[in-house]
Amino acid sequence: MKNVMTKAWEIAKKGQKKFGGKVREYLAGALKMAWALSRKTRITTSAGSRNHKSWVAQITGKHPKFKLNRSFVESVDYNMSERYFDLVDGIYEVCDAGSRQFIQITKGDVVKIEYSDVMELVA
Repeated sequence: MKNVMTKAWEIAKKGQKKFGGKVREYLAGALKMAWALSRKTRITTSAGSRNHKSWVAQITGKHPKFKLNRSFVESVDYNMSERYFDLVDGIYEVCDAGSRQFIQITKGDVVKIEYSDVMELVA
């Protein structure tokens, strides 16, 4: 909780510096932003290559042809060797330079799960 309030004050001060006014005028919006940031879990993959891309997709349900509906997640940052993804609670497929796995995020905890478990959870 202390980290969320500290981050909220930092965001509010940046808003006040950029737009003027009083810091407390920005605190309500900054607190919402800080809570949203605290709920995200950061996943790191390799940067991949031309032949083996790295990506993360949230599993959103079943698909009649491809078996699973996926919503691809944009990386929040990257460098020459790694990509970073901020994820919220849910089920994801992670492709790390061609190596695929499924993960489930619950309250910030990341657990690797099997394909059969994914099919049961999205049923």
